[in-house]
Amino acid sequence: MANEHPEGSRRREFLDLCEETTGFGEIEWRTFRDLLIRPREALEAYLMHGPTGGRRYARPFGFYMGLCGILMFYLFLTGGLKGVIEAQPAAAIDGWVARSGKSREAFIDDAESWMSLVVTPIIAICNALLTVPFLKWWSGIDWRRSFRASYVLMCAWTVPILFLGPAPQMESFRTVAFAAMWAAFMVAFLRMGRGLWFAHWWEGVAKCLLLLMVLGIAGWLGMVPSLYIGLFGGIWSA
Repeated sequence: MANEHPEGSRRREFLDLCEETTGFGEIEWRTFRDLLIRPREALEAYLMHGPTGGRRYARPFGFYMGLCGILMFYLFLTGGLKGVIEAQPAAAIDGWVARSGKSREAFIDDAESWMSLVVTPIIAICNALLTVPFLKWWSGIDWRRSFRASYVLMCAWTVPILFLGPAPQMESFRTVAFAAMWAAFMVAFLRMGRGLWFAHWWEGVAKCLLLLMVLGIAGWLGMVPSLYIGLFGGIWSA
């Protein structure tokens, strides 16, 4: 009996290994796949059957954090967020360095570690807070499902971005990579939202462009507290 379905057994062993090593098990891989190839069906399951889509999918907020964790790994490969800190005016950073009693390089290393730790959840929350009112307004559904839909949309946007690897942080590929990122958001929004957030394609494009501006504002708002948390962390880190 143990050898009756060897392919199924090997598949289970592979999925268990993936879950143990990456945190992505069968549910996470199914969520990834469906958000990539059938995002509207995934969104409908989340809206109709709750935060796990009827136990079919991963919870969207946690899944989004996992996807962003992979993006952060890409960022580390290209120097992390040091560039954000180093780009601040010297007058704004020198006082923090002096209070820390460390060398400038050591302070920036510690500050970058703290900033990297908090920037993803902070920006994710800012994304939701700024986009949810628009999604609720356009769809007419309740606040709870609008928040859920917002994170499902963020996930459907982020899944294809993973295939870009660290390209958005590489100077020679940055322009093309960012264009691909914004295009990925438009594709996700248009594939998921017809009949829910918009009725006609031209309307969907206009609303998508509005949301892209909103996300730009959310990213800026999220970076500000993340930067200051990093600076405080740079002072107090041993």
